[in-house]
Amino acid sequence: MRLASSNIFMLVILCNLILFISLTVYINTKCPFIATTLNIHTSYSSLADGWNPIGHTLDEQNLLHDMSIVVAAWPENAEDNIPTVPCLSADGHLLVLSVGASRIRYGVSVTFITVYPTDMKTVLPKNISSHPLSSNQQSLWCIFSDGSVTPVYTYDSKYGNDRVSLLDCPLSQFAKDQLWKLNQTIQVYLASTTTKDRKIPILKAFVNVPIGSVTSSNSSQESFTLCTSPLHNKGKYLVQWIEFHRLVGFSKFVIYNTTDTDDYLSTIINIYTQKYPDLVDVVQWNFSTLGLVDAISSRYFQVEALHDCLIRYGDQSEWLGMIDLDEYIVPLHPYTTIVDYVHENFGRRIIGSINLRSQFFCSKNSDSYTAEENDANRLTIERFRFRARNLYESGREKYLYRPRFVQYLSIHQQLVGLSKEQPSENHITLAHYISMSQPRTMSGCGTNEYVKDTSIRDRFAHRVKNAIATLMNKH
Repeated sequence: MRLASSNIFMLVILCNLILFISLTVYINTKCPFIATTLNIHTSYSSLADGWNPIGHTLDEQNLLHDMSIVVAAWPENAEDNIPTVPCLSADGHLLVLSVGASRIRYGVSVTFITVYPTDMKTVLPKNISSHPLSSNQQSLWCIFSDGSVTPVYTYDSKYGNDRVSLLDCPLSQFAKDQLWKLNQTIQVYLASTTTKDRKIPILKAFVNVPIGSVTSSNSSQESFTLCTSPLHNKGKYLVQWIEFHRLVGFSKFVIYNTTDTDDYLSTIINIYTQKYPDLVDVVQWNFSTLGLVDAISSRYFQVEALHDCLIRYGDQSEWLGMIDLDEYIVPLHPYTTIVDYVHENFGRRIIGSINLRSQFFCSKNSDSYTAEENDANRLTIERFRFRARNLYESGREKYLYRPRFVQYLSIHQQLVGLSKEQPSENHITLAHYISMSQPRTMSGCGTNEYVKDTSIRDRFAHRVKNAIATLMNKH
């Protein structure tokens, strides 16, 4: 009897094991969205504070099941009447400006960059109805074109006037293969289970990864990429800015184009494309078709552009920065390039960013330009020869950062990431030419507060002019 009982007990265990294996195979084969959901705690157990998995109920699972079947059944070019990024989501809760994919951001993920909820009413035209919700009020999911589903993790970032919301979802295996193995553009849908009556996704996006080598194949140097802040018809200053920063070691430039009304920018980009392929990329950062205005009139979705630069180019760059065209990152003696300075002083230390304090260059007079300063045919570094005596100490710094070690950014410093380093002011500086079109009073630029300084002009002006001449085929 004891032997028989033991055999029966073992038979029950064996049957349960077979049932469990069969159920697991069925779930992974027939219901990929359920399999993904069951594993979210394992996949994202190391997420930074502030990221929360959302959507766990049976009602949500049923709704997602129905939506994933619909998405998987759509032909590739089907007319689905779902808004495409950049767009206001169909339910009015989200205003999405861009989307990108990254291997280094929480593993392998796709990220939607959205306007901060409390700014939506200001940003959107008055005649557009929206119902903004904070991230913790929404249940969001990514559905890929094969019907696979992954959870969305949300984060609302706020630092003074710098605000942005990000939505991250891990790529399914299908999406990973399409994007990185096959180098194809993937289509991803954002689905919401916030309300139970929506049967199709709220928006869709097309995602690819920038292609092209950032450094030459025979280079052992780490790549340094510089993005511009969103431009406002300032393309005429672009060439000298690029050529200066090429001389000091940057190997990739990304132009965030807001307006190019006179076609000057497109002409310059064509010249670069022919002369130096893959050196300069342009991201069209214009949302006029949506009628959007930034909540801060002096900017044009600059914080969102910061994160777009991080996500688009973080995989390809060891160091990244975003600065204005009136700002120049200058290595000081004994260094000739930023690359040399960074490698010698920071090497491969695990740090998040290097802060760069502003050294303001002033016009000689506060109310008018001198003849030399007014000569737009001169380089910016030639026009302005007077600077504040000391570095600006009350903010306004910019920074270079290592994408793999940061998560969230503001205009003047990283917000979430590893340590922020303060470099020696004797070895590197951020020359900030306070205005290139009209005089402007800034701290340290008043009468008797500034000093004459032609060191940047003397070191770089001739070389920059030669580089521009080479670009334009003048010799």
